[in-house]
Amino acid sequence: MELLRRMRENPRLYDDMAESLFPTIYGHQEIKKALLLQLIGGIHKRTQNRINIRGDINILIVGDPSSAKSQFLKCVNKFVPRSVYTNGKTTSAAGLTASVTRDESGNVGI
Repeated sequence: MELLRRMRENPRLYDDMAESLFPTIYGHQEIKKALLLQLIGGIHKRTQNRINIRGDINILIVGDPSSAKSQFLKCVNKFVPRSVYTNGKTTSAAGLTASVTRDESGNVGI
């Protein structure tokens, strides 16, 4: 219990946990934190209209070659028993969905 209390009071707990998941990958703190939250998961909700909203967190990592994308996926794959590692070479075009959009203020998003 004492260890949990000390951990809870650590202002760097979120950073430390994210870093400990991927100790061999340098930098990319925001991606590490996002993947930590994905592993923890969101909250499943049910609306007043009885619509189920899954708490799954889906993440799309896009970047230049050699930016640790595959390393992140392989690390996360080790933590999640039901996960399946795949790449663009073995995935059909119908299985991949992403689009680039521009909002009212001109910002671009995926």
